[in-house]
Amino acid sequence: MSILTIAITQIQDLNGFVNAANEFGNDRMREMGCKHTQTAKVVMGGEAAGLVAVSFEWDSVDAALAGSNAINSDSQMLQMMGDNGVSVMRRSVLEIMGEQGDRTGEFNTCLYMSGNATSEGMEKGWEHMKAGATGMAVARGIAVGISPWTGAIFCWTNSVDALLAASVNAFSDPDQQAVMAKNNAQPVGRVITQVLTSS
Repeated sequence: MSILTIAITQIQDLNGFVNAANEFGNDRMREMGCKHTQTAKVVMGGEAAGLVAVSFEWDSVDAALAGSNAINSDSQMLQMMGDNGVSVMRRSVLEIMGEQGDRTGEFNTCLYMSGNATSEGMEKGWEHMKAGATGMAVARGIAVGISPWTGAIFCWTNSVDALLAASVNAFSDPDQQAVMAKNNAQPVGRVITQVLTSS
């Protein structure tokens, strides 16, 4: 099992935050047990535009909770967040249920889904998505607060147009439609982010 914690934030000095992440923050996170971290700015997404998503991958929920506590008790990390005006708006925990490709690409999209979150049919979907995406991950919400979405599909790409074209083909596939109907799955929203740092 692989776990994601995602903090949705407002950051006053985004350049300062990214520089600090690259200089020491990402390394510090790995010391705390984080397997992968990424910072991405929402560039399109309704009222979410301008917010910054900071994600951390862990081996378990316990490791995620311990890591979150470690971040919030680390004086250098707290100083960095204070210096750059970081305010956490919400924090969620998700389980990665399946992944294809890799997490490279200038952009990332998050498609929020309702219904029973599952990775069923992911390999078939990837056959379509790889035409426009470098990677894809399906996640199930564990603790996302009161929300209409129960899971999310993350895709990385260097061309959002190509990604969206591939997505239309994937959702038009009869096999994918059958899986969605079986799980009462429906897209309920999407944001497009620009990846600022990934480690």
